[in-house]
Amino acid sequence: MADRVPLLNTDDEEPSAGQRSPRVASLDVFRGLSVFLMMLVDYGGSIFPIIAHSPWNGVHLADFVMPFFLFIVGVSLALVYKKVTNRVEASWKAVVRAVKLFLLGVLLQGGYLHGITSLTYGVDVDRIRWFGILQRISIGYVVTALCEIWLSQRTWQEWHFIKSYCWHWSLAIFLSVMYVALSYGLYVPDWQFEVSSASDALLAAGTSYLVKCSVRGDLGPACNAAGMIDRYIIGNNHLYAKPVYRNLKDCNMSTGGQVSENSPSWCHAPFDPEGILSSLTAAVTCIIGLQYGHVLANLWDPKRRLDNWLLFSASMFVPGIFLALVGVPVNKSLCTVSYMLITSSASGVTFCALYLLVDVYGYRRSTSLLEWMGKHSLSIFVLVTSNVAVIALQGFYWKIPENNIEVSEEGHAPHGKDYVDAPPAPLLDMAELKLWSFYRALIAEFIATLLFLYVTVATVIGHKKQTGPCDGVGPLGIAWAFGGMIFVLVYCTAGISGGHVNPAVTFGLFLARKVSLIRAVSYMIAQCLGAICGVGLVKAFMKPFYNSLEGGTNTVNVGYSTGTALGAEIVGTFVLVYTVFSATDPKRRARDSHVPVLAPLPIGFAVFMVHLATIPITGTGINPARSFGAAVIYNNDKVWDDQWIFWVGPFAGALAAAAYHQYILRAAAIKALGSFRSNPSN
Repeated sequence: MADRVPLLNTDDEEPSAGQRSPRVASLDVFRGLSVFLMMLVDYGGSIFPIIAHSPWNGVHLADFVMPFFLFIVGVSLALVYKKVTNRVEASWKAVVRAVKLFLLGVLLQGGYLHGITSLTYGVDVDRIRWFGILQRISIGYVVTALCEIWLSQRTWQEWHFIKSYCWHWSLAIFLSVMYVALSYGLYVPDWQFEVSSASDALLAAGTSYLVKCSVRGDLGPACNAAGMIDRYIIGNNHLYAKPVYRNLKDCNMSTGGQVSENSPSWCHAPFDPEGILSSLTAAVTCIIGLQYGHVLANLWDPKRRLDNWLLFSASMFVPGIFLALVGVPVNKSLCTVSYMLITSSASGVTFCALYLLVDVYGYRRSTSLLEWMGKHSLSIFVLVTSNVAVIALQGFYWKIPENNIEVSEEGHAPHGKDYVDAPPAPLLDMAELKLWSFYRALIAEFIATLLFLYVTVATVIGHKKQTGPCDGVGPLGIAWAFGGMIFVLVYCTAGISGGHVNPAVTFGLFLARKVSLIRAVSYMIAQCLGAICGVGLVKAFMKPFYNSLEGGTNTVNVGYSTGTALGAEIVGTFVLVYTVFSATDPKRRARDSHVPVLAPLPIGFAVFMVHLATIPITGTGINPARSFGAAVIYNNDKVWDDQWIFWVGPFAGALAAAAYHQYILRAAAIKALGSFRSNPSN
């Protein structure tokens, strides 16, 4: 159990001169959490792509790790340099510490250590990578430390907070403006580079590629100013050789990490996400963290601290979202201003939550492991980045060495796979909002769900109004109506929107990274609105019978418990979503040419069969939009009491189906882990 003892003063008085200020444990916990997330996304990102770095625009979980580290550096520096007696000496120590950190980063990520499949070491100085994670942190550290040492006014008054640190904000604005000016103002000409493969690495020349740009202000992976600056100053051979933008659909990268020769030339080019230009906004993240540290160092009331921090976070999040909506992409590789503001805001909110949990309410036992990791973060980073820890773990095996945790990828055929998996969709892709195809898909989902609810609910009402045992279509006809309409609508809309017509299907495909978060949420909204309109048409056309026959709503029928109903919805949705994954699997489509044509048929049959099984229990939901639309129009207390079942059940079933198909049948976890562990550059 947690030790719920408040650790900090609850008043606004600074501890007396003889009283030691209590250590802010939440800062160590935050640092430990960042280290944990770093390991999670590095090793788990290949297994669960939804948490890995976004290929270009958008943010995933991995894209928050670096801003977390930079933010923590800023907060820490406010505490370290709260009282500076000798500015020159403090500056010298800060510079020396930053240089040590930079050189350690070069040793760990410069190419000196050859990877987990080799115990050799050494690096060609012509190809050493000069920038990396620790190098970026060292740059943010030295800029922020000198800013705090030389630009702070030491008198603290809350109403003079901005005035006391106006030079800090001025520097942050200056760095941001310089970044924007260089990003949009520099002209990027056509450029050429050369790539040597493993087979011709010893030859004088490799394969030469030409990238045509001749543009200004481009923020794409090929012609951005950040890459141009790095190529001119650092050199192509000293940049990161496996940029994450190779996961873009345009690059046609195989599961083995190889870029197809027919891909655009820039897909073969190196690019450093920790380059020179993006270090400007990275330093701004540190300066923002510094301001949170000022609040921590000078205010002693937890409530006032939290109020100031949340105000800071909101004041950054709003302009960050605004910039993203007006066309400034949220991009980690470029560290754009919108990305910097949004992730800094997220860092502030996370710090607030941890501060409240750990330092205010005193839940330290629950976070003790993260706190320990935070106190030893650099040592853990060295062990993980150098792959020493990974190699040690790989040495454990059961009975014979071949049974160690090293795994191989399925199917090493001489000519490779006969199918290509689509690259994972980004978590947030603001560019979709500018495409007509996106809004066309929303219209298709809206109309399809409207027609689906109109036909099916009208069938239910028509059946219930019959009096004789042989009148109407019966439960079998209702099942045929639902299954047949899904077959028709999926067939009609699959090429436009994917033919989801069901929030649970959309949710399952989102979990499998088939659609982005923006598209998934938009689809669900369109589906629910379409369902409401569809049931509204039924009520308008069949008003004499609609209310008396309960509007075709889904409820738990008499004789069945809530748990039974929930279980029926989970299993039923599992069958449906599992069928969707199987019918649209690219591996099957490549080997069974008839599958793309017949895909809507098994999906419709799955709906038909599930209805036969669960109509007696719940009337069969397995589609939150169907249940929600009927509930909104009928608007009955009993319907709303049971409504949660028809959201939780389908979403849980979709989650189970996505996990089963992707990570058990398709063995995505095993293959991704095998690919990661067999890559010598990891």
